[in-house]
Amino acid sequence: MSNVAGAKASREEKIAFLALEQVLGVDIKLADAGAGDKKPDGSWVYADGQERRGIVEVTSPPATRLMGEWARAKKAGQPQTEAGSIPLRWNELAQVCAEMLAEDWARENLNKLLAQSADERHLFLFARGHGEGAHYFYRLSDSYDDGISEQVDDLILPHGISDVWFRGRARWNHDQPLGAKEIWLARFQAESGWRRYVVSIEERHLPPPNPSIADDRAPAGWRIPKDRAMELVGD
Repeated sequence: MSNVAGAKASREEKIAFLALEQVLGVDIKLADAGAGDKKPDGSWVYADGQERRGIVEVTSPPATRLMGEWARAKKAGQPQTEAGSIPLRWNELAQVCAEMLAEDWARENLNKLLAQSADERHLFLFARGHGEGAHYFYRLSDSYDDGISEQVDDLILPHGISDVWFRGRARWNHDQPLGAKEIWLARFQAESGWRRYVVSIEERHLPPPNPSIADDRAPAGWRIPKDRAMELVGD
């Protein structure tokens, strides 16, 4: 994501970092602290004695119009909704992904990863709304508990990109909005294809939501997000 020099990780980046740490068993540092938008968002070294280094860039399809609508709705005390429809494109999810990764915003983030030395380069995608890609990401990460599945072909990633992640739906207890939430993920690995995961993330470990979009229900001092920027000492 585009970060000014010295910025802390955003809520969306924190979600991505926590999810990747659970799946990969790593400890992610804030790679772009003090570097503006020149470096990927996070980096890590696998604890396997081989000093293998991974990097990740967290980004999303543009959603300026939708975010503006949600901000105006919050200010007016109205529900935040989405209008319109999107093509179903059943059994075409791989083509949808390929088209998305070919767009300018995605290519810029892929190029940022490719400009850095690393053994693994991961692109982590989330979507603000269904029309911006969330509908397709939900289907990519679906565990098909209802027994209805669709074909998802392999992707052809740019040489040097090892993994692309798609953040799908989230589920939490509405009676405990500040508790843990489950998040579905789809991951495509250049070497081994598609995998799917469900991770659990504690709301307390996340920064508050964007105040222009949603109010923070947590009391002051309740949140304890990991200060990853401090880990850059000696990096």
